[in-house]
This record gives sequence, structure tokens and C-alpha cells, in this order.
Amino acid sequence: MSQREKQGWYVVAALFVTMFLVWGGSVNAAAVFLPALIKAYGWSRAKVSTLGAAAALAAGASGPIVGWMLDKIDARKIMVGGVMATALGLIALSRANFFFEFVLINIVIGAGITASTVIPTSLVIANWFGGRRGTALGISFAGASLGGTAMTVLASRAIAFGGWRAGYVAMGLPMLVIAAPLLLLAVRTHPEDQPRVPDPSEVSPLPEIPGLELREAFRTRSLWLIAAVQLLSSVVSTGIGAHFVAYLIGVGYTPGGSAEVLGVFFIFVTVGTLAIGPLVDRIGARNSLAGLFIVWVAGMILMLAAAHGTALAGFVVIFGIALGAVGVLAPLVIVESLGVRRLGSIMGITGIFATIGFAAGPILTGRIYDVTGSYSFAILSFIAISVVCAIAILACLPLDEERSRVVAAGAAAPSTA
Repeated sequence: MSQREKQGWYVVAALFVTMFLVWGGSVNAAAVFLPALIKAYGWSRAKVSTLGAAAALAAGASGPIVGWMLDKIDARKIMVGGVMATALGLIALSRANFFFEFVLINIVIGAGITASTVIPTSLVIANWFGGRRGTALGISFAGASLGGTAMTVLASRAIAFGGWRAGYVAMGLPMLVIAAPLLLLAVRTHPEDQPRVPDPSEVSPLPEIPGLELREAFRTRSLWLIAAVQLLSSVVSTGIGAHFVAYLIGVGYTPGGSAEVLGVFFIFVTVGTLAIGPLVDRIGARNSLAGLFIVWVAGMILMLAAAHGTALAGFVVIFGIALGAVGVLAPLVIVESLGVRRLGSIMGITGIFATIGFAAGPILTGRIYDVTGSYSFAILSFIAISVVCAIAILACLPLDEERSRVVAAGAAAPSTA
């Protein structure tokens, strides 16, 4: 193994730990706090879900800015700033008392998560790895699901012993003392011997990196199909995830037992995250992702019968593995259809749509529950959405075809003037 390869895997390790602590301790652990906040303040489920929506909207609004910055600034600087914002935001939540305080702090946390997790991680991995890109990204993203397993248990126990305020502190401190220093030491946007992506305004551009410019990507159908899939799949994943503990409590499980099931669920998310990398390296991201959305359907059918232990176990295994795999494939589909040339900016733009889904999913699910007294209609709706996602992703095109279409459209434009 060359020195560059070794350094690349050191980068993967640092990104894994960051995803473990930041994503695992904020996004994945959020469901554990929902019942505690409902009990403490008497808020409705839809109202509590608004907090996650505020964070998601902030994440989406900051996505294009973060993506643009990543195309110009070393990723570690942006990621460290994001980690600090997330950690300090969680600690600030432990001192909040009023709803508007929770909303404002969650906005800061949402922007911090965007700056420190999925977008920069995907860009850094895409720059450091070629043939083993899927495997490297899968390992990095596995930190989020494994972090969900560990951090949800930690949050649950912290809440049980010291209340929800202690739980927020327990989530934030490891980010400050572990993730931020590790990023400073290990992460760079790309290897030193790799040419940077040229700015379009440069007179003498550097060697070309594969992919479309942003203005070209806007003219492709793949960009908009990917954006639509990110929106819809985010509605499903967060709609289920944010209410999972509350759902299990509603069908007869104890709060502690429900949190433990969530922890086990994230173990299988990790399995899916790790297993899909080698597979997508062989068969491609688009076909893999379409198939996984159908697997989602099977998992959610089992969720409807989760009052029975066997059905719950089946859901945890099937949906958990598929959810983990989908998280890895989303950025790889972008690379497959639009390239890595402006990956940061493109992910920032498509991330807006994902963010809308992240925001809408929990609120929509909570509202359906508040009106019907059940989560069943929401789950049935998510099944239909998953089928739509599978069809849309199959309609995306590979990079060479999209480039040919862009060139052909550009050549035809003068003749129509």
C-alpha cells in the first residue's frame, strides 16, 4: 500500500469518527429526546417535530453555501467550524426553557451538521478514492449509524439518570474534545498530488476533473430526478425515524425497550452502510438504489405489524440494512450521473430538496398522528413514495449520456434563435 493510500484511509477513519459523534449524536439520537420533551412541556408531537424541521431547513439553506465553500476552501476548516456549531448548540439546548429558544438553537445545529457531515465527507472521499470509492464512503457513513447505536443508548441513559438536559450535554461534549481535533489533524480536501478543480473564470485551467459544470448540470434531467428522490426519500426516512420510539411506545413497548430497539436498528443500518460499498463498486449506484427502495417497501409492510415481535425484528433488519445502504448511494448516484467536478456545489443544491424532506417528514407524520390517532396512514403513504423513488432513480442517466445531451442541446440552440 502506497503512502497516499495509507493517508486516504487515515482520512476515512477521521471522517468515520466525525460521523459517529456528530450525526450519531444529533440526527440519530434526536428521536430519544422527543418523548422526554413532550412529557416535560406538554407539546404536541407535531410541535416537537418542528424543532427537527427547523434544523433541517437550516441545513438545507446552508447547503449551497457549504458546497460552494468546499469547492474553494480546505474541507477541514469548514468541518471543524460545523462540529463546533453543532456541539455548542447541543450544550445550549441543555439550558433552553422556551420553545423559541429551542427553534433558534436547532437552526444553528442544522447549519453545523451540514458543514461537518454528509456534503464534505462525500466530497473528500470522492477526491481521495477512485475504484474503491463506494467502500470508502460506506465505511465513513457507517460512523453515522454506529454512532446512532451508541449515542442513542448514551442519550437514553443520560436522560434516565439526569434528565433530558444532561442528555444534550452528553451528546455535545464528545464532539468538542474528539471530533474537532481529529479533523484538524487528519483531513484534507484532496491529496497533495491531485490538481484542484479549476474555476470557470481561469484563463488557463488546470487538468480537467471528470464531471459537468454547475450550469451544465442544471440542464440535465438526472439532477432534477436526484433532487426529487432526495426530497421524497428524506420524507420517508425522517418521518419514520423521528417518530420511531414514540411509535413503538404506542404499540405497547416500554420507553427503555423502544430506545434499545432503536439502538439495534442502527446496528443494521451500519451493516447496510458497509455492505453496499463493495456491491455498488461492481454493479453501479443507480440500479442498486432503485432496488433498495423496493426493499424499503417490504420493511414498512412489516412495520405495520410491529406490535408482534417477529414483525418488528423483520422491520429492524430489512429496513435498517436498506436505509444504511441508501445513505451511501445518494452521493454516488450524483457522481455516476454528474461527475465530481462540481460535486460540492451540486450536493449543496440537491441537499436543499433533501432538507425540505427532512423538515416535512417528521411534521407530516406528527400531523397525521394528531389527526388520526395512528401512524398507519403515514406508513402506507411512505410505501407509495418509495415506489415512486425507485422509478425516478432508474430514469437517471450516466455521465457520458448526460454530457452528450448537454453538448447536443448547446449545438442546437443557435439554430433556434
